[in-house]
Amino acid sequence: MNLNDSNMLDISTTTAVEKHLDHQQKVFDEMSHFFGSEEATPPEVEPVLDYLVKKALVQCMQEKEGERVRVMDVACGAGALFSSYIKAAEELGVELDIRGIDLSPQMTKFAMQNSKELVEKYNGRHSIECYQAGDFVRFVMGMNSCKESVIGFDYGRSNSAEDDVREKFDVCVMNACFGNFLDLDSAVTAASTCLKAGGVLVISHPLGSSFVEKLHVENSATVPHCLPTQNHLVEMFTHQPLVLMSYEEKANVVLVDKSSEVRTLYYASAKKMPYRMLRTIIRLRGTVDEGYGRGGKKLGFPTANLPSSLFVDALEDVPTGVYMGYAVIEPSTSTTTGDKTSKKGRGVIHKAVVNVGYSPTFDGSENKEKIVEAHLIVEKGAMEGDFYGETMRLALSGFLRPEMKFPSFPALIQAITNDVQNAKDSLDVHPYVKFAELDPFLHRSEEEWIGGSGGNEVASYEFESSLIFSARLGL
Repeated sequence: MNLNDSNMLDISTTTAVEKHLDHQQKVFDEMSHFFGSEEATPPEVEPVLDYLVKKALVQCMQEKEGERVRVMDVACGAGALFSSYIKAAEELGVELDIRGIDLSPQMTKFAMQNSKELVEKYNGRHSIECYQAGDFVRFVMGMNSCKESVIGFDYGRSNSAEDDVREKFDVCVMNACFGNFLDLDSAVTAASTCLKAGGVLVISHPLGSSFVEKLHVENSATVPHCLPTQNHLVEMFTHQPLVLMSYEEKANVVLVDKSSEVRTLYYASAKKMPYRMLRTIIRLRGTVDEGYGRGGKKLGFPTANLPSSLFVDALEDVPTGVYMGYAVIEPSTSTTTGDKTSKKGRGVIHKAVVNVGYSPTFDGSENKEKIVEAHLIVEKGAMEGDFYGETMRLALSGFLRPEMKFPSFPALIQAITNDVQNAKDSLDVHPYVKFAELDPFLHRSEEEWIGGSGGNEVASYEFESSLIFSARLGL
């Protein structure tokens, strides 16, 4: 597909999403009085809602102590979950900051009224606010649809409104609405983006997947999708910073009279991780440049730079950001004997945190060209000397975060330190550890390598689907 075809596809997708959103808004505006009434939540459903919400709060509180819990209630409707949130919070002894968003202005009006009454009832111990009516994906990501990219999915555009919600919530609840999204991948991308590291995404429905399937069959224009199976969720999360925590289609629910009963429902949750697997494995080989004054002595990490000019325009479509993977400094060849000679740390596979971009955080100025800046994670004394002018191999398999500006040099150092720790932890788990163990590109550093995507014996590159690579390795 050429660039023009890609642009046409983006326009077509955006138009379809906009039409779908207009339809959804009209449908739920017309149904707002029903959803704003007691009839919308019959007594037999209330215990199930209580169960779903309490489980969500318990899961997101596992790593929090004594802090207020921030909740994003997606497609909050008329505020059907608000009372369940407060009830669970009171039982758990925690205070909540709930933020709801809904596409329907009429539903939002009912939600605002319900929230005001609840906040007053509990003397302001909890806060509930509803954002101005709008689409959740557009609100968080700044776009209608997040297209596929090297890092998984496009992480959108940043502005002041989005900065207020990105990485701010402990739990994001998508109750009785997931099947209504036209683009499920974009919905999940927006949900993961609004979560803090360690936060929890919850997809739920009090009446279960069969009920949603029935709605889908009867009216696919309003409910274009069924709820995902467990295997579908695992597949959906492959290139997201999410790992499945729990999946239930039946549960023992406590009723009003304190008895219990097994109910059909739908509850799936996922934890936000500080990393995600790349859609495309990136392999680079080239001569280490002297860089731009950001060497290991200043940053405190052995650092190797590969300017993008080594790879022609190959990195143009690679999103800027902080990646993780593995690096090898090749053993050098003696100019007199032709034999391989090696200083300490050469020919060894090292974990690495790699910034691809313009490094706008250092000394307040950006580089003139995109560079690949690799911070090698090595034990003290494991690397002999600098490696300027030596040949490095990089295999990038994961993404940590977008490139960003920091208020000070110490803040930059702290961010890199966090990136290094996240990479060290992440690269020890499946499938990343297997990539290092089995990739010939890393293990055969004494052999000549020219990437399959372009370049020559001096500098070359290769892009390979991570799923195809995993299949090729039998993972």
